Amino acid sequence: MVMETNDCTFTLLTEQNNLSLEPYFLQYAYGICDNTIGAVYQWRNIYVSYFAVVDHCLCIRANYGEYGDCYTVPIGCGDFDRAFDCIECDAEKNHIPLRFCVVPEEALGVLRDRYGERVRAESIRDWADYLYDANAFRTYSGKQLHTQKNHVNRFWREHPNAVCAIVNTPEIEQTAQAFLDEYVAQHPDSPLLEQNELRGARELLHNRERLGQTAACLIDGGQALALSVGEVKGDTLYVHVEKARLDVAGAYPAMAQAFVKCFPNVNTVNREDDGGDAGLRYSKLQYKPMELIEKYLVTIQPF
Repeated sequence: MVMETNDCTFTLLTEQNNLSLEPYFLQYAYGICDNTIGAVYQWRNIYVSYFAVVDHCLCIRANYGEYGDCYTVPIGCGDFDRAFDCIECDAEKNHIPLRFCVVPEEALGVLRDRYGERVRAESIRDWADYLYDANAFRTYSGKQLHTQKNHVNRFWREHPNAVCAIVNTPEIEQTAQAFLDEYVAQHPDSPLLEQNELRGARELLHNRERLGQTAACLIDGGQALALSVGEVKGDTLYVHVEKARLDVAGAYPAMAQAFVKCFPNVNTVNREDDGGDAGLRYSKLQYKPMELIEKYLVTIQPF
């Protein structure tokens, strides 16, 4: 149980206290990946995340690189005015411009209710979540996904003995971690952001049970060829980690399909944003998203 604050004190998000945020994400998430325990945990150190709970409302401050320190729109069932008071106090105390990051369109009204015409909203394409129809992933049927289907068919032709294994034993986790070791070794010149992402992926994989995550990998001959980690909220699967060997044809679409098949009751798949990476954006668009969940950077103009 997280302790509420009566002042404007934000607490560093750590391995020990991160689970206290989960009840808020389960109930008040706006459907974005940024409001999931897996994503917040994986990126907590990269974004240097802090949080405060005020009158049953969760507020988060994180460093978004070129945009600097930003706040998320409070979520919860309490007094939003008190939550915003806390954010404004923290911003003034730490000399942070009052701005909000990864704001979904449906939350813009919350900010306009508070700040009126002082709101300046800018859509950030790099932050947009990719939302897909789960059944489309299960089948890859139709003209739009015929390329993915062909790649998957090739994968299974060349790896007829491969299996999709849920990571539920120390032995399978060891195989999955060895895959990440190999992935890092094969990408020695990866950008710092991706290196940090992989560190977070290791932690997420290792702490999957405590964090309510599911991990699965494609294994052939005792060796993992691909790995996915994610969580289900409502009828949506949020995929936090998706990695595959580039030298294994079809491993990526095969893993993506196999992972969704592990969750027969989900209707949609959120595969998070592309972070502005051109290759990743191209890939995610090839899977024909049903929607891009637009998110905004909102700056509150001074009086």
